[in-house]
Order: sequence, then structure tokens, then C-alpha cells
Amino acid sequence: MENITYEQAVEYIINIPRFNKYIDSSYKPNEALKCILEKLGNPHLKVRSIHVAGTNGKGSTVQLVKNILVESGYRVGCFVSPHLIRINERISVWDSLDEKLDNTYISDEDFVEAYKKVKVVCDGAVETGMPNLTFFEYVFAIAAVYFANQDLDYCIYETGLGGRLDATNTLNPELVIITAIGLDHMKLLGDTIEKIAKEKAGIIKTGVPVVYNTGNQEADAVIEQVAKANNSPLIKVEKDCYKVNDIVPKSIDFSCFSSYYRYHNIILNTDGIYQVQNAHTAICACNALMGADQAISEDMVKNACSKFFWQGRMEELDSHLIIDGAHNLNAIVPFVQSVKARLGLSRGVNILFAVADDKNYEDMIEYMCDNLKLSYVYVTAIESDRRVQPEKIAEIFRTYLRDSDVKIVWNNDLKNIFSQAYKKAREEDEILYCVGSLYLIGSIKEYYMEEFKYD
Repeated sequence: MENITYEQAVEYIINIPRFNKYIDSSYKPNEALKCILEKLGNPHLKVRSIHVAGTNGKGSTVQLVKNILVESGYRVGCFVSPHLIRINERISVWDSLDEKLDNTYISDEDFVEAYKKVKVVCDGAVETGMPNLTFFEYVFAIAAVYFANQDLDYCIYETGLGGRLDATNTLNPELVIITAIGLDHMKLLGDTIEKIAKEKAGIIKTGVPVVYNTGNQEADAVIEQVAKANNSPLIKVEKDCYKVNDIVPKSIDFSCFSSYYRYHNIILNTDGIYQVQNAHTAICACNALMGADQAISEDMVKNACSKFFWQGRMEELDSHLIIDGAHNLNAIVPFVQSVKARLGLSRGVNILFAVADDKNYEDMIEYMCDNLKLSYVYVTAIESDRRVQPEKIAEIFRTYLRDSDVKIVWNNDLKNIFSQAYKKAREEDEILYCVGSLYLIGSIKEYYMEEFKYD
């Protein structure tokens, strides 16, 4: 164990099953994880935490809350998922927003040290007959061990899947945030908004304030019912309390207000229109967290939003390439709005699309075909056992495209088709949008950084 390398640690973790095979009617949520955490000294309880769940927007909301807290003078840890290229991206520490992004991630050395502590305890527990942790539980435990020794003011934890059964639900947070809720992971979370909302609402703790912005009346009703049962104060982020003033490439000017604060002409560093909703949620959450008589200063909010960045969300890798992790219908709708805001209604759109088999991909494709003027459609497969064959996806595009002149190209080789699509975009001075899966954009970003960044 002393000589374990970073590569060996990562190899072990990524090969752990995503879900427990031992779950049955007698299973108690996070039973094994709670035991491991207790043997580790309950590191997840040693730093004040903020817990974020939702179908869409939770990762971006984590980043925006982090930005506001750091601008307010706090040292903050973030636990997010998934990673795009390296597992270290899931675990970061911030005391300045001017720090180079890679420098905020847990180092390989610190990752290995935390991993060794977790593995020793897990191996001992397995020897007594306890099931091993799942992949996500293992990474969460590593993050908690690391954060406990970083002299942090706050940790912000993003749920991995759902909420009620999620590893992060072992936290005792200062604040709960629930973002947009839609139909996703229906095989695991339920086939209605109400069922999915109930799983997300499972992170609500007795007496802990809940900031929510689900975008859905049915989901709101579930959140409110669960919060009332737990005597948890409710803070709803009202849609009519923010206004988009202007959108230009790479930035959005918006204003927002409540009975406690008014912020005018905030410049958000993105042209992803959906991020305004997440920014307002974060602003509302941070004001609720502080609980002060005076709202967070407008300058702090403006500085935090001007430095916003969340990789894989309308991320411009260069002037010809934008990647976005929209992977369900609720995310595709604002993705389309953002593309239109940048390109206008008349300019043709080139997309590269791949998707996982548990997504409502036909609805996603139909919406893009109905609402974008598509010129070229490139289809490939994600590098996962959940891939959908590109010829199947290409056929669905053909079904919904009304313009027979739209060119559809498909290829199982992701690198090959990306190179083809990206080179065409550069030659013709166009933009290629890559969308449909976080697996897709992670692979593309890694390949782009290796092969094209310094062309």
C-alpha cells in the first residue's frame, strides 16, 4: 500500500461497480458508507456543508455558490460529478477565483494519500463481511478525507444521482439547494416528475433551510410537502424576480431582486442562457446562508458572476468549437435558446451528437430539428457500455428533419468524425456544437487538447 501510484489508485476506483449488487428489501441506504465514514472519524461532518441536488443545473449552481463565497472571503471545497478528463476534477479547493483551474484540483499525491486511508478501512470492513463501497461512495469518502484537512470554511457537495439514496446524503448540511427537475434517469428515479422530485427532496434535513428553483409546479409541490414535514424553512427562487437585459457572445447582462436584495446589470461570463436561472439560485442561496441583516454586496455578486466558469457548459474551446453537456430534453431546450442567441435565426448550425441509452434522446432530437436550422449533423457513439449506435440516431434525425438538404454523417469512431467535423468548421469559418452527453464532451475535450489546441 505504501508504494501505490496515482495510476494504480485511479485504475482500482474506476473499475469498482457503479451500483451495489447487494441491495435488496433489507438494504439501508448508505449503510456500508456510514460505517466506513465512522471508522475514518466522520470527515464529512468536520466542515460546514452545502448540499445541492437537481436534474439540471446543479454543477453550475455549485460553481456560482462557490464563486460568491470565495468573493466573500471564504475558503471553499467543491465536490462535483462527473469528471470530463481526470478524476481529480471532482475534488477542488478555492481561496481565490484568480487561481489557475488545474491548481484548484486535488493533487495526485493528495489523492493517493486520501485513497490509501479509505482503502485500508474498506478492506478491513470487507474482511468482516461488509460489502465494498460503490465507485461514487469511494470517491465521496476520498473527498471527505481530503477536505477535512484543508482548513475550509465551507464544502459544497453535488449529488451524484437522485438524492435520497446518494452517498452525499450522509451530510448534515447548513443549507440544501434543489435546482431544475425534469425527466432523467427514469429507470432508477421514477417515471414521473413527482417521483423524481421525491428522490431529490430526500436530501432535505430537519430544520435545514431549502432554496429551490425546480422550474416545475409538480416538483415544487413535492419539495414543499417534504420540507413542511421536516420543519425546514423554504426559500423559493421566483422566476419573475430576474430579468435578462442583454445577451452577447460570451456574456449575459441580467438583474435580479427579492425583498432582501436588488442587483442590477450583473455580467455573467457565459452566453448559456440557462445559467441566469442558476446564478439567481446561487445568489438567493448565499444570501440565505449568510443570514445577515444586510445582503451580500452587489460588487461581490458582480465579481463572482464575471468570473464564472463551468467546463462543458457552453464552453468555447476556440472560435469554431463549443461543447455543452446537455443530455436530456430539459437541458436541450435552453441549449437551443443559447445557440439561437449567439447565431441568430438564419445562420445554419453544425452539431456533433452522441447520447447514452437511458436518455429520452428521440425527444431531444425532435426538439433540435424543430427549433434549429441545422446544416450538418454528425453522429457518433460515446465511449461507454451505455452507447447508442450512431446509425440508429442518424435515422431518427432523418425522421424529424424537414429539410432534405441537411447532411447527416455518422461514424462509430468518435475521433475520426470529430476531426472531420471540426476541420470543416475551421475551413468554412463556422461553429461546431458538440452536445448530447457528458461522456461525449469529455472525450472531445481531451482529444482536442491533445491534437488541435496548438494548431
